[in-house]
Amino acid sequence: MTRKSLNSLKEEMRAVARGERKASPLPAAPMLSALSRESLELLGVLLRERPASVSDLVALTGRAQSNVSRSLQLLAKLRLIRLVRDGRGVRPEPIAGTLKVDLATGTYETTPLAEVAA
Repeated sequence: MTRKSLNSLKEEMRAVARGERKASPLPAAPMLSALSRESLELLGVLLRERPASVSDLVALTGRAQSNVSRSLQLLAKLRLIRLVRDGRGVRPEPIAGTLKVDLATGTYETTPLAEVAA
């Protein structure tokens, strides 16, 4: 990343934090390839059940711990959830309430869960 683009990114992040603008859309291809049926089901369980830990999520889904952990890491990278350290464990928290894909530009945006609930 060049110095100019890094500075532009920093300024955009500051403007978003100040509430002066929305974040730029993200490339949709990695997100779309990551959203398998299993990932969507995992997001649904997170939104409906709000498990207190990854272990609870594993119990709710019946999937292997390694499979759930790998999926959660990918969903966190895509900014759909966050993984919160809670003592010795990790609590998965959904942060995106909606997902908007623009097929014409190949980008996506999320709406924070708090804004969807309001």
